[in-house]
Amino acid sequence: MKLTTMTSKLINYLVISAIWIFGIMSSPLWSAEFSDLDIGEAFKGSLSHNQPERGFKVVCNKGDYLTGYLDSPKYPLTLDVINSDGKIIRRLVHNQSGKNYFYLVAENCSNTWRVSGLGRYNLKLEAQVSIEDQAPPQTESPLSPRVKTLENALKVGSTTDSFWADVEESGTPLIEKTPAGILMTFLARGDYSNVKLLGAPSNDHESLKRLGQSDTWYKSFHVPQDTHLSYQIAPNVPYPPFSGFARRVAIKAVAQQDPYNHFPWPASSIDKYSGYSTISLSTKTKEPKNQITEVAKKGTLSSFSFTSPTLKNTRNITIYTPALKNQAPLLLYIFDAQKYLELVELPKMLDELIANKNIPPVITVFISNPDAASRANELPANNLFADALANELVPQVNQRLNIPIPSTRVIVAGSSYGGLAATNAALRHPKVFGNVLSMSGSFWWAPKENQINSQHYMAKQFITMSQKPIRLFLSAGLFETSRGVGDGILETNRHLRDVLLAKGYTTYYKEYSAGHDYFSWRDIIADGLMTLFPQME
Repeated sequence: MKLTTMTSKLINYLVISAIWIFGIMSSPLWSAEFSDLDIGEAFKGSLSHNQPERGFKVVCNKGDYLTGYLDSPKYPLTLDVINSDGKIIRRLVHNQSGKNYFYLVAENCSNTWRVSGLGRYNLKLEAQVSIEDQAPPQTESPLSPRVKTLENALKVGSTTDSFWADVEESGTPLIEKTPAGILMTFLARGDYSNVKLLGAPSNDHESLKRLGQSDTWYKSFHVPQDTHLSYQIAPNVPYPPFSGFARRVAIKAVAQQDPYNHFPWPASSIDKYSGYSTISLSTKTKEPKNQITEVAKKGTLSSFSFTSPTLKNTRNITIYTPALKNQAPLLLYIFDAQKYLELVELPKMLDELIANKNIPPVITVFISNPDAASRANELPANNLFADALANELVPQVNQRLNIPIPSTRVIVAGSSYGGLAATNAALRHPKVFGNVLSMSGSFWWAPKENQINSQHYMAKQFITMSQKPIRLFLSAGLFETSRGVGDGILETNRHLRDVLLAKGYTTYYKEYSAGHDYFSWRDIIADGLMTLFPQME
């Protein structure tokens, strides 16, 4: 059978795309062109079928803090750091379009940076800060009995070797029962200038303290007995001479899996920077359920490209269709598609939940973000975005499904900004979205013109509007408290819960011993679905 030109091009595109999406292109870049990437200057280029990759050399010194962005206006691209053997050392941007920022600390300046994919792009190195221009932050004192015992041993001439041998066997973080409750201690080992914790059981990036002049760093927290979270250890965090957010995100340059933790997540992490370490105290051991049980009957995925005249952009939409259709299905719309497809692995979770009859069959529509800038503009209670969902996307989905599903069985869900977007969409279009599943919804957010007077914008919308025919499941983490400026996620979710109950809405509200964390949201979305639509025996 003779292939048409269009079909041939499509096959070529899919083959090349599959190669760079999954990181299989690990051979040395002997055929790629190389360019110098200089600080402050954007390199503009284009990749094609004949040249699907380009290499760059960055002049740097070990320990330099580097930050910049890869901007692809149309097609998703990948940015990797590779060594002389062609091995991927770090993935900075994974299959993303739009402007995507990266942060790292230079480890080996002889490595090559590689952009791969198809289409036009701009690559810019915006900042380069040497170690000499970075200052370490202040740290705190310890609490752990085991660390205190080590401290006493060091004073009489012992080493840390036996302590770390025990830690390697038992795993991190340390869990100790004290008179004040359960103590969780995070550890790091090395000759570092500083160490921070990303994903701590608190509302901030926490600093670990060095034990004297030893190689041991520690930070302890009293935690609830059902704490469930993921985290990363960040050694030698750059402290560039920036302010605010630009300094705060420097932790992303070095945040990585804890090498002494026994439960890394997810299993598909391509490098130590893209993975997390996990801990769960709700089970008999510290071991969380990181692997989803495979079932015989699996749902299917299909995709289409959705262009919105209102938003003037295009995004990919993925539809999960369950294998079991023995009863009327639910229809779930969820934001941040890539995270819930790849990191959370929601389709596999739904397969298991449906097979075990925990929930009815759920057709799920995964809504992607065109790029990071669009997400920041569309998800925070953007009425134009809500209208585009209800008036443009939903009709296209309904046409493809060809199954009438009443709004009472339609759920719109999301986490963080996504929880805020889901709530706003249902409030604005209750005849389309009859249920809300919000995980750590960013209800602290308010339009700029309202931020001076209130951070309870969404609660005020419910107060001033007549009651709508919607039900809501809200959740928040106990560690998502305010950082001292206004109310945080926990406080604003509690306030919204009170408003909803006072207005007569059917509202389910749960708090978890967790933080702002996809590892926690993975369990919470299952809990939310089972709460909104419990299966009857």
